[in-house]
Amino acid sequence: MKALRILIKILLFPISLLLTIFVAVSMFVVERCAILINIVSGLMFVAALAGFSQYFFGWPFGTAGEASTLQLAIFGSVFSFLLSPYGLPSLAAWALGMLDNLNGEIKSI
Repeated sequence: MKALRILIKILLFPISLLLTIFVAVSMFVVERCAILINIVSGLMFVAALAGFSQYFFGWPFGTAGEASTLQLAIFGSVFSFLLSPYGLPSLAAWALGMLDNLNGEIKSI
């Protein structure tokens, strides 16, 4: 039984090594890209606020109530939320955390 356990450890070592490297590199990339994504999210939110103000108040061009302006503002606010720290970056961090947990389970065999 002990020989089988050692054999399984030897067979799973390359997978564990690849998962360790992949998770480390991916976490580095996600953390660095989150900074840029947060800036884009803020700009999209400001653009969405401008679209809402255009639709409801007619500012700055004096034409209020156009449906296309409202659609773009809603799309901008939803897209801004997806790019915010609560959207896609947290989903990527969760997925990488699950891969790291899988790697820990493989190592504990």
